[in-house]
Formats: sequence, C-alpha cells, structure tokens
Amino acid sequence: MIYVENSNRAESVENVKKGGVPVIIFGAGIVGEVLWQACRQAGINVEYFCDNNINKTKSLKCGIQVIHTKNIKTKYKDAIFLISAADIKDVVDQLQAMGFSKWHASSLLLRDFDLSQFKFNAPIDFVEFAVSTCLSCHDSYLSPDKLFMRSVDIIITERCSLKCMDCSNLMQYYKKPKDCDIDEIMQSVDVFCALADEVNEFRVIGGEPFMNKEIHTVIERLIDEPKIRKVVIYTNGTIVPNEEQIERLNNTKVLLIITDYGMLSKNINPLTQILRQNNISHYVTKAQGWADCANLSKHYRNTEQQKEIFTNCCAKNTLTLSKGKLYRCPFAANADRLWAIPDYERDYVNIIQEPLKAMNSHEIKNKIRALLVEKEFLETCDFCNGRPFGAPEIQPAIQTSKPLEYTQCYSR
Repeated sequence: MIYVENSNRAESVENVKKGGVPVIIFGAGIVGEVLWQACRQAGINVEYFCDNNINKTKSLKCGIQVIHTKNIKTKYKDAIFLISAADIKDVVDQLQAMGFSKWHASSLLLRDFDLSQFKFNAPIDFVEFAVSTCLSCHDSYLSPDKLFMRSVDIIITERCSLKCMDCSNLMQYYKKPKDCDIDEIMQSVDVFCALADEVNEFRVIGGEPFMNKEIHTVIERLIDEPKIRKVVIYTNGTIVPNEEQIERLNNTKVLLIITDYGMLSKNINPLTQILRQNNISHYVTKAQGWADCANLSKHYRNTEQQKEIFTNCCAKNTLTLSKGKLYRCPFAANADRLWAIPDYERDYVNIIQEPLKAMNSHEIKNKIRALLVEKEFLETCDFCNGRPFGAPEIQPAIQTSKPLEYTQCYSR
C-alpha cells in the first residue's frame, strides 16, 4: 500500500515524528536542503539523506550522511521517506521495488514553507524555482488527470559556440549545423500548448541558443503562453545578448542557467553583469557531472539490458521538442535529427503531422501519456552508452577541431 499524507497536515507530521522508524530524505539536491530545514522547524529528526547519484555520497549534506539508494535496504528494514526529488514516480517505483511503502511528497512540509528565513547554497530565485518545480511535479503525480509536464526542452539551433567532443546533446556530430526553422518552432509550441494542461518549465536549448538571432521571438511566445510557468535558457557564457534580446529576457518568468566552462566561457563576466543590471534572474553553475554517454553506435543489447539502461538513466525524463516531434530525451531527438538511428516511430510522438482537431487531440494526448508513463525503454537506448546516476565523471568541454564521424541510417 502506498503511504501518503492525509488531509490533516499536522496529524501527518506527528505521524512522521512518532513513526518509530528512521526518517530519510530522498534526494540530496537543493530541494533536499530546503526540506531538511523544514524538518528541523517541524521537529522531525532526519537520520540520513539518500540519493541515486553515488558521487553525492562522498560528502555530507546539511551535516549528515548521504547514503547511496542501493545500500538502504542493507541498512534498514523500514523507514519513512520524505521525497525531495522532482521525478517522484521514479522514486516511488524504486522504493516499492526495494520493499519500502512509507513515503510523503514534499508538499507535506514545503507547501507554505517560508524560504526567506534561511540561507541556501544557491540564489534564492533558483531555490524558489526548484521548490516550486518539485511541488508541481508531486501534485501532478498525486492528481494524474491533468497532462502536466515538469520540463520540456525545445531545440532552436544546432549551432554552438563551443565544440565539445563529449556533448551529451550530440552537437559534435553536426557537419553543417543550422538554426531551426522559426515557423516550425512556433507551430510546435502552439500545438504542444494546445495539448498540454500545464508545463512547469520550457527550456530553450541548442547548441548555444543565443546563436539563433531569433531567440527573442521564441522567448516572447513562451512568456505569453499562460500554460507555461517558467522559461529557462541554457547558455555557455560565450555570447552577450543584444539589446532586443535583453528586453525579452527581462521578465519574471525567465531564468538563465549559465554553465561556467572557465576560460571557454569568455563572456561570462559581461553576461552576468548585464543580467544583474537588468534584474534578470540567472544562476551560474560550474561544468561538472559529464559522463561518457555521447558515442553514437549500436550495442545490440537484449530487451532486459535495454530496460536496465532506461531505468537507470538520469536523462529519461528530459522531454525534448524537435521538428514537431516530442521525445523522451535530447539524445533521442538529436540522434533522429542526425539520421544516426532508424526512424523509431514508437520513440516519439509527432504532434504536427496533421492539423490538430478535437477528434484527434484526445488520441495525441493519450500517445503523449503513453510516452511519459508506459515506456520501459526506447529503441534509441541501444545507440547510447547509458547515462546512469553517479556515472564516472569525465573531463567536461574537451574541444574538437572538426565534427566527429558517425554512420547515417540511409535506410530510413
């Protein structure tokens, strides 16, 4: 039986405090940090954090130990889990597989939690965004009638100002990269938003999204869409937006995530300066956590091996919109754009294949739900090295002087 909080929050909190078993926070990220503070305030003693990323077990979180999830069962026969990870379905499935049934969504303690009382290891606007995302994902899981999506990437260009040979989005394979067609982008957004009930964040990506001179047009469309709560632009700190672009970025719905690649991010200082001057929300993060997952070659795995690759993947919930098709991850989207894989029609949903009508919108919604919920693996997974949580890290952003070679599937 699944254990969730009842309608009386105070009673649920008391049940956690008096449960007689250890309390563990699942997820040692920034939301886990907030949840730990909320537990302290509520008088709940947290014994450990747990996380699927084994690299997070190498240091303490909030002064307490982080256990790798796979080791919990050997340490405890029973525990109460407070979930701070946004991908709650994956967490619940994982806990059930290990025989744990007591868990609470983050809303138990974070619904009205006052973040201003504490200092965290990230800017407050990013913390607010992360907590809001977690709450929305958990609410959607507990009330699954709506077609809610935590995060959707939209590819607006294949071009990048860096040439990273291990880019997980496969930019290193494009021989003649180009910007995506703006009309096709707009059509994809229009149709997608007509189908979705709510999107927590639309992430504008490339390549380097500021390589596309029409990025401000895309941002404006996403800002104006009431079903989209946040517009996030991922950039590498090499390009400073022009005046027109800055004007579009100056909106409370917009957040820039800037990856700091050291000397390669040659304009990171003027970029952050102009963002501060215009009160544009942004968050700078060091380049880290890169894994060897960008090799395009077929592995000939069997079904069980494919399922294992998919189950352990940290990117399988990174929905990606490309050429009017919705994919589970940017690897699948770009592998398809590159014709590096056969046309695996079951790995995506084509949302603009036909004009959207009332009689087929229901069918397309069901296909999207099936893609999000029912998939045990993608055929595309067989072309990926795999991207598990806590995979051995490789040096990020090693540059290549020319595009990497791969085999195109001309039999498509």
